[in-house]
Amino acid sequence: MPDIILIYPRIGDMDVIRDKPHLPLPLIQAASLVAQHYDISILDLRISQPWQQVIDRELATKPIFVGLSVMSGQPIASALEVSRYIKTKSDVHIVWGGNHPTLSPEETLSDPAVDSVVIGDGEETLLEFADKLSLQKSLRGIKGLWFKEGNEIVKNEFRAPVDMDSLPLPPYHLVHTDDYVQEYRGRNMINIETSRGCKYKCRYCYHTARTGFHGFRSLNVEKSLERIFWACDVCNVEGVYLVDDNFFLNKDRGMEIARALSYDKREIYWQIQGVDVPSMLGFSHRELKELESSRLVRISVGAESGSPDTLRHVRKPHTVDTLVQANRLWSGYDINVFYSWIAGIPGETIEDVKKTVEMMFRLMKDNPRARLSPLYNFLPFPGTALWYEVVEKHGFEPPKSLSDWGEYDWSRVNVPYLSPEMKHALDNLYFASLCIDNKFDDYALPKWLYWATRAYRPFARMRMKNLFYHFPIEKYVAGLVERIMSKSKQPPKPWTL
Repeated sequence: MPDIILIYPRIGDMDVIRDKPHLPLPLIQAASLVAQHYDISILDLRISQPWQQVIDRELATKPIFVGLSVMSGQPIASALEVSRYIKTKSDVHIVWGGNHPTLSPEETLSDPAVDSVVIGDGEETLLEFADKLSLQKSLRGIKGLWFKEGNEIVKNEFRAPVDMDSLPLPPYHLVHTDDYVQEYRGRNMINIETSRGCKYKCRYCYHTARTGFHGFRSLNVEKSLERIFWACDVCNVEGVYLVDDNFFLNKDRGMEIARALSYDKREIYWQIQGVDVPSMLGFSHRELKELESSRLVRISVGAESGSPDTLRHVRKPHTVDTLVQANRLWSGYDINVFYSWIAGIPGETIEDVKKTVEMMFRLMKDNPRARLSPLYNFLPFPGTALWYEVVEKHGFEPPKSLSDWGEYDWSRVNVPYLSPEMKHALDNLYFASLCIDNKFDDYALPKWLYWATRAYRPFARMRMKNLFYHFPIEKYVAGLVERIMSKSKQPPKPWTL
């Protein structure tokens, strides 16, 4: 009988490729403190079907509140669907946390299905919130919480970022971790977190939207290693995927962790979600060999563009030249470097897109271990510098409601200022860009999907190299297959990059 219900919504088009969904770590981390005092049930809409029956059963226990972790874009549609459903069944308090409520708290609270929002780190706020709500005390004064009181939105003070070293081990027991053990390059891994935030001020990044929430902070070396070893033991896996925003901002800490992993008899493998180009360039060949010996199998890097003008405009901490240098430096080591890309930035032209595509192929040529994200379409985050630019200078009309936000995603154009040709190009190049590299070879895919991507790869490369974005027949075929599978009795498992 749970005291608290926490819900992770469906992610939408970002759920692709991996054999299992990623761990709902935002909820697990947020529950680190409150789980020591209350019984908690986590419902993951990506794997719980039909979720309505689960919700009905959980609501019957009269929980203190229901909480959801929500990112901007398509997850909002899923989160709204379940929140509105709950409101038809119960008067339980609903609180949203995560990326979008932090960036746009007033808009989030404008929807009748949301009663309060947690802004920034949720661990301490959620515990204080549960304590006061369970005793029917006023929510005024809870730092990091905004809530509705009649027709008024009560805006409590912001809360300082949590001291990560003060937190207990995350309560993985709240989920069945077997549902989230992913396979990469033939090895199984589970997600963990050892640091948060970033020091850079990229103009599109949600980290820059609210000063004070997203500066870099981390677990110390000892606690980082404790969490890595603990996660592998508890989940019975061979390795971990660090979902850190920018792991090597503290290089000394990162190398200490790598060296400890090198000597550990368990031979743990690891991946890092976030690394920047300047950090890549900060390693010597000796240190890269140490990272390889530590069984680091992948890093992810925000390359974003091959256009010098675009990189300057968004204030990336690297240039085209340093990106090429970093990629060459890391080539020759058995470490996949996964580069992410964005198109549709204000001021970009077809020529800028062409430069990005040329950079994609150059990185693959220079480094056989280079891997590429698809060419994601730019989605402005509320409160960022580019948000104000597209609103004030380029005619972008922000979504008027949470429902409108649910229509936004990375696979199609979301902004109005692009020329018709640019919109057509970006909408149709997304699918081809997904398949031009060898990343599908690294995942545990159904055989039919594996061979389909290999067969399509030469055609996808032809499309991208020539920017031939007309007649995207394969895009519609893939959409038809997806619709057919979604109507089957057992829909395909969600995957994630």
